[in-house]
Amino acid sequence: MDEKEKDACAENPDSAENKEEETSEDTKGLDYLIKLSYSCTDRSDLSYREKRNLLFSLYSYRCLFDLKELKRLSKTLVKYGCSFYTADDTVKNFEHVYSVTDKSGNVLYKFDAGSPLWAHKVKNGEISGENAALPEKLTLYEMPYACVSLNTATAELKAMWFVYFPYVFLMGAPVEHDLYDSLKAVIHTPEVFSAANNARYADNICCTTAELNGEDPFVADWYRPFVEWKCEKNEKGISRETAKYQRALALGDYAYALAGTEKLLDSFPDDEEILLLNISARMSMAPSADFETRVKLLSDNYRIINDAFKNPLKKYNYFLYYRALTRLGMNDPEGAETDFKACLEADPKFEPALMMLKGIENAKSGGFKS
Repeated sequence: MDEKEKDACAENPDSAENKEEETSEDTKGLDYLIKLSYSCTDRSDLSYREKRNLLFSLYSYRCLFDLKELKRLSKTLVKYGCSFYTADDTVKNFEHVYSVTDKSGNVLYKFDAGSPLWAHKVKNGEISGENAALPEKLTLYEMPYACVSLNTATAELKAMWFVYFPYVFLMGAPVEHDLYDSLKAVIHTPEVFSAANNARYADNICCTTAELNGEDPFVADWYRPFVEWKCEKNEKGISRETAKYQRALALGDYAYALAGTEKLLDSFPDDEEILLLNISARMSMAPSADFETRVKLLSDNYRIINDAFKNPLKKYNYFLYYRALTRLGMNDPEGAETDFKACLEADPKFEPALMMLKGIENAKSGGFKS
């Protein structure tokens, strides 16, 4: 590898890739898992040979899903002799050689250990030492267990493997029961569950244990403890998953909070906390939305709140309050004022309604016209 090639690789840590089609939502999490595993492996205390074997196994695993990983040039894979590249275009006629373009627009030719070009260069002495040996691939159970057992393995890495390990079941790989139990012992912990709950890649995991009934038995067994854990409620009656969307709302990620609570409501349609979060997210999105979107957000809120009033509500005041805010957004200050006053009739100390009524009174005294 000449100096120009070294510089090209250094410019693109783990992502000096050609302009390929955009990664789908379904594979973004898998990509992140593999890159995170590369990084933790690189920083671990494993020997060079052990790192090379694990990295090549991870790379091979990712390639099972699509060809995108074949067309990426990873700095880590090059560092450990899993992948190689050259600027010599005479190699492009070899099988399994992929052209990649770096950030400077230079075309490079990538090939992997085990490929015909690798074998040719090993035979000619251009590749030598440990890189001249074919890496030993770990099984689909050995590989994730090796990753989560690294001295550099973080709760995030373990959480990502928790989310994506069931792919192994769905691929029909023979179950290695001892390693499966060992993986559960390392991964099925409150710390990892907490990290998984906060990771958006875990959002598609079932909301209730009942929803697991139609899943593959091993998938259901793998996810059930997590589903039970995230459904546990605190002293205020709020589940861990609901609390995640509360945090998202507080941080201004309204669209995420809305999408998450929509999914939760499919499973828990009568949960007032989730419903109020859903309403609040929609209300928060309305001011910055375009006209048509704003009308839909407010109309949906008005309908949802009125539907909620058809049943007894523990948080009646809050639903009244949000209907009042919705009416303000729909340019109905009189209706809003009526709802704010109704809040105070039910609870004279309901501070949010008091503040809004004062605002309405100030607007009137300042010449507010409906």
